Amino acid sequence: MFKMNNTDTGVKAFITGFKTQELSAKIQECKDGECSCNCDPQIMQKITNIEVTSENEGTNIVITGDVDSKELEPLMRGCLL
Repeated sequence: MFKMNNTDTGVKAFITGFKTQELSAKIQECKDGECSCNCDPQIMQKITNIEVTSENEGTNIVITGDVDSKELEPLMRGCLL
């Protein structure tokens, strides 16, 4: 499952079927500019923080910055799934 919604400060996503450690590693590569996916540098500059936490059935990803789910969802699907 992959759910995303906008928050007052950015975007929150919930993903199931993956280990939190795997997703954290992929996100760190994107933050470092070393990812193998098609990250958009302009969108990455709008992001001020990314928090990844494990929950009972999946992984929560909270992205803070001047972004919305409409622009992030295709990038996240391409990079993380």
